[in-house]
Amino acid sequence: MLRRILRVELQYRVHLMAWLLGALLIGAGSSLLLAQEDSPLPPGSYRLEMIMASTTRVPFFGSSKSASKSISLVEIRRENNALVQTHRVCDFRVLEDSKMIKMIFPEKFIAALAGHTYPIQLERNAQGWNYRADLGVERIGYRASGADDPLPTKADDPAVFDWDDDGHPGATLKISIPLLPTGELYVVQRGQSILTGRLTQSGAIEGGIEVRNFAQRVLAARPGFLAKSPEIEPNPKESRFTLSPVAAGSTCESLRTPEVKP
Repeated sequence: MLRRILRVELQYRVHLMAWLLGALLIGAGSSLLLAQEDSPLPPGSYRLEMIMASTTRVPFFGSSKSASKSISLVEIRRENNALVQTHRVCDFRVLEDSKMIKMIFPEKFIAALAGHTYPIQLERNAQGWNYRADLGVERIGYRASGADDPLPTKADDPAVFDWDDDGHPGATLKISIPLLPTGELYVVQRGQSILTGRLTQSGAIEGGIEVRNFAQRVLAARPGFLAKSPEIEPNPKESRFTLSPVAAGSTCESLRTPEVKP
């Protein structure tokens, strides 16, 4: 009886080891297949263009629709059978603004925008390839104290610092209003955007931008009466992006230079 029990237990262990070995081999085979499968986004350099549309309500001046355009240099690489994307903003400007209010992003503001690294998700279905990238939380003009840290409200808050190195607290934006000299806003911002799109026949990824959250606070201003925090409401229906391959060795300067078509 004891021999029979031992024999059954031995057979069980052999079967268990065989099952585990098979599972490992299947997993390894799947990983190898994932690594070898042709990706719609092979590692290399890309140009990321994002157009963000929003409605801004400014005290004393009413509301206006606007849109900004950013151009970033992107590098995509493979890490442990996953794709990782890094982007650095090369240019940022306002495309549309109201006739009354025009916002200007100084060069130091653009230069201070941090580089971002994040995983990207690619899924294939009957219609083609789907793309998703969570750009993560970006904080401008202040240092984070926690995951859900509130925005500072005063320029002398310990979390606020001279983010763009121009001698003023937070980040500096310039504002142009008719009949008034160009003003300056010293602000802090927090935002998170998610890109979702599809592979096109041209080999680019095109899609929309979901603004998961956005908040801005004006700490101070010149002239002082502009120190009122505007209400900014993102417009996802008119926000979009394009991610397209560019030549290896591309730089921010080459991305900012318009292409000359024959």
